[in-house]
Amino acid sequence: MNVELRHLRVVVLVAEAGSVGRAARWLKVSQPSLTAQLKRIEAAFGGELFERSRTGVTPTALGRYAVDRARAILVDVDHLSATVSAMTAVESSAVRLGGFPTAPMSGIAQRLRDHGQIEQVSIEVEWSTSVLLQQLESGRLDFALLREFPGFELRLPTGVEACTVVESESAYVVMSAGHPLALVGCDEVDLGALAGEEWIGEPPDDSGFHVLFRAACEQAGFQPKIEHHSVDTSVLMGFVTSGQGVALVSPTSYRMLSQDVITRPLSGDPIHRRLLLAWSSDSPRAQMATDVLTMATAAYDEALAEHARRDQPHHHMHVA
Repeated sequence: MNVELRHLRVVVLVAEAGSVGRAARWLKVSQPSLTAQLKRIEAAFGGELFERSRTGVTPTALGRYAVDRARAILVDVDHLSATVSAMTAVESSAVRLGGFPTAPMSGIAQRLRDHGQIEQVSIEVEWSTSVLLQQLESGRLDFALLREFPGFELRLPTGVEACTVVESESAYVVMSAGHPLALVGCDEVDLGALAGEEWIGEPPDDSGFHVLFRAACEQAGFQPKIEHHSVDTSVLMGFVTSGQGVALVSPTSYRMLSQDVITRPLSGDPIHRRLLLAWSSDSPRAQMATDVLTMATAAYDEALAEHARRDQPHHHMHVA
């Protein structure tokens, strides 16, 4: 017979009860049944664990060692069980969501909180797509919104799945309201008309955006003057608002825009990207992927509509 946790509990209980009869009553089994079980346990240990007498039982030297070790093991097991239960309870009521800074994170988070079974939503904002994928792979995130540029398709790690939220999202140029191109009142801006501008954007990364941006500018006949970089959108907007240059933004970036700037789509849609929802298949929330995709699409549409209400021109895009 192999010694199991239930056998260790019997050994500890008999030692604490001081008699087989009292332990049997506590366990609500017959005394002969418990006596037979105890003999089988002693056989598995290779010796008597208790000395019997009319007054009860007393642990032998082997018994004292077995009782001490059994208590320590059972404490560890009970602690492990409680910890796992607590973690499961947290996982069952929490969702960990990641995404890039201009993604409609708040809209998705609000919809998750409105979900009947979600009690907590934690958000991780990160420019680097590689970092977000690593966090999905390691289990630090349940879901993440990712950017994918043409020619720089993402390689998903093992255990990470993804589906499309927006098939093609066009880049908009943001400029000060007093910019000459803004005063013209055109619905679109030709990239070549921005040849003399200074640009501010996020630092170069592995997304492919900077390669595509430079290629688009060269196609339009100029080398872009990218003089400034910042991951802080408030710095970017301060730069643009003051008329020091222009930047490219998402059409859903209305929350970071002020009334002192305008946005316009670029003619011919030279720079665009796909938006994906990715998730860890090992996440306890993986079965929610379809629901979260619906939430992400709705949040994106809401952000796009809010941008349109700022009296900006509409620009078509294909939503999955």
